[in-house]
Amino acid sequence: MLNIIRPCIANRIFHDGYISALNEYLKIVPTPLGMQIDYHGIYRTVADVDYQMELLNSLLATSAPLAAVAVGHAPEVITETKVVSLKTISKNFWRHL
Repeated sequence: MLNIIRPCIANRIFHDGYISALNEYLKIVPTPLGMQIDYHGIYRTVADVDYQMELLNSLLATSAPLAAVAVGHAPEVITETKVVSLKTISKNFWRHL
């Protein structure tokens, strides 16, 4: 969703696609915005969007899948699912608010 929001911020174009993506994003990520949202002011610059992307990527970084080999069987790929609670995001996540 941030990939949809980013070019809109860069070009200062706040169309329905931007508002829809922003609404979906705000449903997932805890946001200290209160009840009234200014769609034009949530992200002031592309740097604000990039900052959030970097933080989310650092939270969601996954390790490489592990391969387990059993005798007489083809390798099986085992992946771990990493769960991150977005409620624990630091105040630095929303550095410009």
